[in-house]
Amino acid sequence: MIQNKSIRINLSLVLALCFMSLVACSGSPKKQEAAGPVVDSPPPEELVRSEPIENSDPVPAAPEPDVPDASPINEGIPDRYVVRKGDTLWDISSHFLKDPWLWPEVWHVNPKIRNPHLIYPGDVIALTWQDGKPRITIEGAEGEPPPPPPSTNLNTVKLSPTAREQQLKRAIDTIPKSAISVFLTRPFILDEAAIDNAPYIVSNYGNNVISGKGKKIYVRPILDSSVITFNVVRKGRKYIDPDSKEFLGYEAINLGRARLQKLGDPATMIVTTAYREILKGDMLIPVETEEVDLNFFPRAPERDVAGRIISVANALQKVGQYDIVVINKGSDDGLEPGHVLEIHQQGDLVRSPRGRHKIRLPEERAGLLMIFKPNKTISYALVMEAFNELAVYDYVYSP
Repeated sequence: MIQNKSIRINLSLVLALCFMSLVACSGSPKKQEAAGPVVDSPPPEELVRSEPIENSDPVPAAPEPDVPDASPINEGIPDRYVVRKGDTLWDISSHFLKDPWLWPEVWHVNPKIRNPHLIYPGDVIALTWQDGKPRITIEGAEGEPPPPPPSTNLNTVKLSPTAREQQLKRAIDTIPKSAISVFLTRPFILDEAAIDNAPYIVSNYGNNVISGKGKKIYVRPILDSSVITFNVVRKGRKYIDPDSKEFLGYEAINLGRARLQKLGDPATMIVTTAYREILKGDMLIPVETEEVDLNFFPRAPERDVAGRIISVANALQKVGQYDIVVINKGSDDGLEPGHVLEIHQQGDLVRSPRGRHKIRLPEERAGLLMIFKPNKTISYALVMEAFNELAVYDYVYSP
């Protein structure tokens, strides 16, 4: 009995000693492995494997952001350009600048040159740099000496009246006038006021149903002889803003031209040109006699503009360089002559290679236009550049 008790005590002592040595071993510091910093017990599925994973797709790098070129100047151009007859300000600004509408930012007036805001054939346009920034100025007319310095010792000479011949130079226009000549001769859109106030044909000569070139027409009322040439037009389809659904005006269908022969109510007129049959009720709109000022700077609008092309001259469906277009934004939207807008085209609708659904591709920049005559709700513009074939309802935005 005593022996068995002794064995149990010894056995308990051995177990106690073993337990103490285990505690001592667990408390001793272990050497850290150089695998990296210790993290707070993440869930097993979030552990990062230190060895490379074979056959794994590489993670695509983030796209580089578009960084605009700091210089607006075209590369490799000469520092001087002699203006030639037939040049336009758009041509010259495109020669020097990557974006022609930035012209006001680099143009610096030289007060010593006559009419410093106008540019004439023979002028020398110079590109210089000041404090790292480009400047474009008129250096002087080609072959002309600089103006003499002012003098206080001037002799007074009395001149007799004589006739002197001097070749007059016309300042270059911003856009080619030949491109907008069709606009200068007939309207494209008629508002309600123009329709209400326009004279109209009450009868054709001999009470014929239609009239053509050389035929008389009777129009009421024309009591003022200040205008003698008229466009014969017919009210066409309504123009509705594709975005706001606002009524913008009526299409003016060009039928021909007539000349006043005798004032009255009704007045007598002769059809001088006929593109289509002329009927009773057709309207007479005075031919534009207003001289459109084309001496303005190409520039971006002061406020953001987003609109659409709603009409094209000559009823064209496809639009190219130097075509006249009408957009659904006007002076109420801050547009002025010289404002440049980018033309964008809606992306194509393509079928997805994975499934039956369709995907709309992004819009693409397709051209540039310049406003030359804004009205309140619409503007007439000239397409300056066309990178693709443009069309009605293409989008226009501030550049």
